[in-house]
Amino acid sequence: MTDTAEAVREAIEKQAEAAEDVEAAQVEQQRGAPSVSVGLLIDAVRKEREGLDKLEQGIAVLQESLEERRRALNRQDEILGQLVNRL
Repeated sequence: MTDTAEAVREAIEKQAEAAEDVEAAQVEQQRGAPSVSVGLLIDAVRKEREGLDKLEQGIAVLQESLEERRRALNRQDEILGQLVNRL
């Protein structure tokens, strides 16, 4: 679960950085520096994509954990059924 928490934390950080880049791009655009604005927006898009990738990794870890827990629960259910049949 630490991997999931870390991935989510990194995704949130990337989203915050992207938001800062967008705000900075707006300021630069108002100052009349469209080329700086474009660079900041490109960085924002890259950071958003990285954040989405981190979230996707976290989701994959959670999915794997759910599947493992489901298998363990099914195995426990099988064992319980065998014990009940022996009584």
